[in-house]
Amino acid sequence: MRSLGLLMLEGMCACATGTPAPAPSRVETAELVGELKPYSFLLGTWDAEGGGSPGASAGRFTFEADVQGHVLVRRNVSSTPKGKHEDLVVLYVAEPGVVRASYFDNEGHVIQYGVRALDSPPGAEFVTAEGTGGPRFRLTNLRTSDDTLLVRFEVAPPGGAFRTYLEGTARRR
Repeated sequence: MRSLGLLMLEGMCACATGTPAPAPSRVETAELVGELKPYSFLLGTWDAEGGGSPGASAGRFTFEADVQGHVLVRRNVSSTPKGKHEDLVVLYVAEPGVVRASYFDNEGHVIQYGVRALDSPPGAEFVTAEGTGGPRFRLTNLRTSDDTLLVRFEVAPPGGAFRTYLEGTARRR
């Protein structure tokens, strides 16, 4: 197995010599591995619609396995009363038994979540840590059928209870 340093050096040499570097490998049909396997039900392209405090919204998101199944990436685009919203979420195993997610959006928000798989119904719950001094967030995706998800985004003020901000349904394409 080549070291990271050797791989980086090979990539730099390829750029300097004009020899094309191998294309990054992202296989659309890649399966999730290890502790990400419980989130496999999310894989695919989803059409979503819903509403809540900001008003009605509709959009599309994808969940794809990447980095040979060691990462799960969600890309989302939706139309809201405020305009177009885009975000990216990357799930990864931070350490054995600990799944985390990093969220980035076109409004400049960056949110770090702890993630846990839910059993019945199958789901995924993303929750921010307590004690940050700011609001907390919880994003839940519950599988209601093979091709349908209930998606709920909740916000809690510091020291307060979660309240639904947005809720909707997503259907797999």
